[in-house]
Amino acid sequence: MDRNNNKRPGPPAGSGKDKKRVKMQQARSIQIQNTPSPSSSIHSTPAASPSGSSNAKSTRTLDVVSFAEARAFEINALHKAMESSRNAAAQRAFQSLPRNLRRRAASHNIKRLPIRLRDRAKREVESDPVKKGKKPDNRYKRRRPGTLAEEYLRRQGTKRWLETHIWHAKRMKMVEIWGYKLAEHSNEHGIKSAYKSSHHQCIIQDSSYNGCLEITGTKKDISDIFNHMLDPTMPTIGSTRYITGKRQYTTFLYEPDSFPKNLIAPVTFLWKQEPPSESAMEVDELSKQGQLWIWIHPSAFEATKATIQETVLKTNKAGLVNIRDIENSLVMFDFTGPRSTALLKAVLHLCQSDAASSYQEAHKTWETICNMRSSSSLPPGIVLGLLVEDPRLTFPHKAEARPASIPSQESRKAQEIITQWPENVARSSIWEAEGREQLLSTMTPESKLNERRAQNLVPGTKLLPTVSDSKVPLLLIQREGKPQIQRAPGGGNSEFECGWTLVLPKGWAMPFWKSMIFAGARPGGLRERRSFHFETHQSCFPYDFPNTAAYIDYAGETKKAGEQKYGRIPVAKRFNYEKMGVEDPFGAAWVKALKAGVMMLGGGEREDLKEEDIWLLQTPKMIAALMDAGKAAGGSSREMVSRLTLESLNLVMADCLQGLVKTALTPSLMKEPSARIDEALVRVGVDFLDRGTTGMNGMIYAIPEDQYRVWAARVQMKGKRTVEGRPRKEKKAKSWVDSDSDEEMDEAEEDESTMDELEMRRPAGTTLLGYVTTGQYCYSEGKSYGIGCVTATGLARMVELETKQRLEHSLSSQGSSNGSGGKAGAGPSTPLKVPRMMVLVRSVRSKASRLAKLTIVS
Repeated sequence: MDRNNNKRPGPPAGSGKDKKRVKMQQARSIQIQNTPSPSSSIHSTPAASPSGSSNAKSTRTLDVVSFAEARAFEINALHKAMESSRNAAAQRAFQSLPRNLRRRAASHNIKRLPIRLRDRAKREVESDPVKKGKKPDNRYKRRRPGTLAEEYLRRQGTKRWLETHIWHAKRMKMVEIWGYKLAEHSNEHGIKSAYKSSHHQCIIQDSSYNGCLEITGTKKDISDIFNHMLDPTMPTIGSTRYITGKRQYTTFLYEPDSFPKNLIAPVTFLWKQEPPSESAMEVDELSKQGQLWIWIHPSAFEATKATIQETVLKTNKAGLVNIRDIENSLVMFDFTGPRSTALLKAVLHLCQSDAASSYQEAHKTWETICNMRSSSSLPPGIVLGLLVEDPRLTFPHKAEARPASIPSQESRKAQEIITQWPENVARSSIWEAEGREQLLSTMTPESKLNERRAQNLVPGTKLLPTVSDSKVPLLLIQREGKPQIQRAPGGGNSEFECGWTLVLPKGWAMPFWKSMIFAGARPGGLRERRSFHFETHQSCFPYDFPNTAAYIDYAGETKKAGEQKYGRIPVAKRFNYEKMGVEDPFGAAWVKALKAGVMMLGGGEREDLKEEDIWLLQTPKMIAALMDAGKAAGGSSREMVSRLTLESLNLVMADCLQGLVKTALTPSLMKEPSARIDEALVRVGVDFLDRGTTGMNGMIYAIPEDQYRVWAARVQMKGKRTVEGRPRKEKKAKSWVDSDSDEEMDEAEEDESTMDELEMRRPAGTTLLGYVTTGQYCYSEGKSYGIGCVTATGLARMVELETKQRLEHSLSSQGSSNGSGGKAGAGPSTPLKVPRMMVLVRSVRSKASRLAKLTIVS
């Protein structure tokens, strides 16, 4: 470029603009024929002059055809130049937009263009001579499953999903546990909100993760097999109460011939109810062919299945009894709360067609009891077999308001049914595997139902059932609670504990689940399930069963997670457990507690004690024998007996166990009992008598003998309320024995500083009884509560010392009464007014030891 030239330089040679200009010039150029033109086709002929003069003008003519032929090349070149010029200057629809509105994908995606240009773009695409081929799918797309169900199956991996997984995953916290991906708790509501919902409304939980085994054979053979694996002191599955299929039965399953050790898990049994026999001869129920369903917790499902198969081989019934896994063939929903019955009534529309002829009696029974306020008044564990219409036909549902009272006529009918429960109301076709598969294959698609809804003149009109619609068989089982629990004033009631269990065929979970949710049910997860057990003072498996393999796995994972979280906290910010004297903050040292229990009875320390040797003492008769032994050693009468020893306690328990085994079964079916009492744990409830709270792994200590009177005096000086929660007339008791002796009154009076010092005193390790497995604030009690386990030896020793203290108080009170001139023959004074089985409970993060009482949880 010339430097002296100040003009702005033009575009460089060979730029896009120059190329476009050259292209347009070439398109508009007209070719010229260089060959010589043909002879002229213009002829001049002289015209006749009217005047005939010589200078007359000549007339010129033109032959168009000849002229066109002569200029054919120029004419074609002109047309070609016009066409090429038009094509060169033409713009497509997307090119007509300003550059700031153009989109890269608009050349092949018409929807990227403005609406005013889409029709023009469509015409251009249709007239485009070159059709764009489809781009081949990449490797990721080629490997994708063909259907959504296959995609969900691929995404599950090693953790199985429930049918309601997608619904839960959008609304709840999901955890991987027991081989499933389960909902733990809601993302929106806390535990208190769930308690209120279950206390006043209804909580629904998907418990389909519980495995189910189907056992077929003669009822006698099946009963004989399970007699080796169940508690011999409890009713067997062959008892008259359960063998007809009217009720379900929940009990504990042990390894064969090892009761009371080697507990596996709690299980639920249900027999299939057969139609009444038409023959006139009465046939023994045990000799009939039977079908049994067993529901097991997923953490113990494989162990239970292997144990049953082993027992079948041991009893030589391999060809007589068949075991089948139907874990994924059923759906199970649990309903808790007083509104459960009303909600089920709103969703379950009974089938009225001829297909329900065998369900007529069950339908009449349900129509009578569905108006009851709750299921707590029904016989425990009763079963109803119903046939209902597809809930999608009448979706959405709405539960009726809770009635203030029931009409007298309906109440009278319900009372008659409750008093005399019908015999043949538990039959259902859900027991047939072929029927379940056919029901799933003939299920009406949602699209077909939407087409039928679109034909309704009034939107929202419920669909009427047709012959082609599915009829769903189901089982409705009443879930019993624990009405014998004593609660504080304002606590829960039996309506909170009782509920229903709904059993459905596979594939029908979401239609019923959405209907229940729209009807007013609140969803719950694993946290809510454990909380409900806690609020009703019931142990929850596997969290409160220390002797089971499922608990060992759970405790190991919890301890590992707690240690990892603790290790991530800086040293300066950590809680110093070592300074607080807590040796096991993240786990319960059961072996350490058992060794301390042996030392309480004066025995030596056992070095061979292992965690695998621990067993759970939960039979009521054996627990009663243990308590009676402790009372007898403490002196239940005026005559003092010898001190309780480990040998004497083992002898008492062995005699009790031997008697229970022999009365329940023949000796040939059961081994000689070899359970040692120094390896046993007893499940207890921890109820605080004053202030205090506890959590998981809280330590339970026995009160030393020299401090028993001081702590008993503190119970008497609680304030305006007694242990039972009733108002007291006096503000303060005179002494821990409620006597009129001034000397005892002076000994019992202590100031707050002394009591605080006593609370802050660290209990000795030799008084360790056990640990708390579940502890938190209890809404039904209005205070902190805990569920845990204590050693059987420590419990017996505690009862012995307590009985001795009460006996000494009785003797001293009688002596003081006689010395003060009491009436002749008046007998002993008022008994000791302190609760039994008082202990000290200390949290892992607290310095203080709080006073509490224990209650047996069997």
